[in-house]
Amino acid sequence: MPKKIGVVTDNTADIPEELKQALGIHTIPTNIVLDGKVYRDGIDLTSAEFYRNFHHYKTMVSQPVTYEDYALIYKKLTYEYDGLVFVHVSSKLSGTVDIARNVHNDFKDSHNCQVVIIDSLQCSMAYGIPVIAAARMAQKGRSIDDITHQVHHILKNMSAFFAVPDLKYLRKGKKISGLKSLIGTAMKVKPVMAIENGENVVKTKLFGEQKNMILTMLDMIREDIAGRPITLAILQTAAEVSIIESLREVFQTEFKCVDIFDAYYSPSIGLNMGPEATGIAYYKHPMRA
Repeated sequence: MPKKIGVVTDNTADIPEELKQALGIHTIPTNIVLDGKVYRDGIDLTSAEFYRNFHHYKTMVSQPVTYEDYALIYKKLTYEYDGLVFVHVSSKLSGTVDIARNVHNDFKDSHNCQVVIIDSLQCSMAYGIPVIAAARMAQKGRSIDDITHQVHHILKNMSAFFAVPDLKYLRKGKKISGLKSLIGTAMKVKPVMAIENGENVVKTKLFGEQKNMILTMLDMIREDIAGRPITLAILQTAAEVSIIESLREVFQTEFKCVDIFDAYYSPSIGLNMGPEATGIAYYKHPMRA
């Protein structure tokens, strides 16, 4: 009889809710503190509510899930499954992976469940896509070793770019260096950024409108993909719908898209990027013979 394998992530994977429900993906909520009040991201506060009131908040900060809350979920799931694959946001951007490992080390001898914890070194749907793939494999009865191998393979072939109209939110959240933010703000730079080795890096700097940032982002993506089929996620905070629709049309026309997901950046990510940010995450499939 095949073993029952569960897939677990945190809400900053930004996987659409209906997809999480359909695939049975367990999501551990991170916390977001708005004007001193703590909310569980995705439970007490939706993305729509957060972005609608974005400019009314005086203080915003994200926090990883607490050890106690993580331990409760961990203990419950280890009794329900034969194996669990945890995939979390980059350890260089959040403390969630460290908490996961601490909980596992403290409770690994209290159950018979095989547990794998993966530091994605990615953010948002750049690790949401491999989580989706893992959950689909689990539903098909694949082994935990096969699932883990595939998650690592996809992560090695993931790329993500995002256009941030204003660097001040990343600076406020201490997600980029102060010097880069100071120069960027003073010169009104419009940056295209990426996740490399688990950290935010500026790929190029532009002066102009958001549409120019998107075009430059597409040029970098075209060069990176080099004709390979892709699984794509298009992400937004409170960006204009027309930009998202245009991106989808461009990718469907110019790239070989195996699957396309539309998603919102969670409040935990959005507070560091600001409204009107747009992103792309994609997995480069092997080139077909």
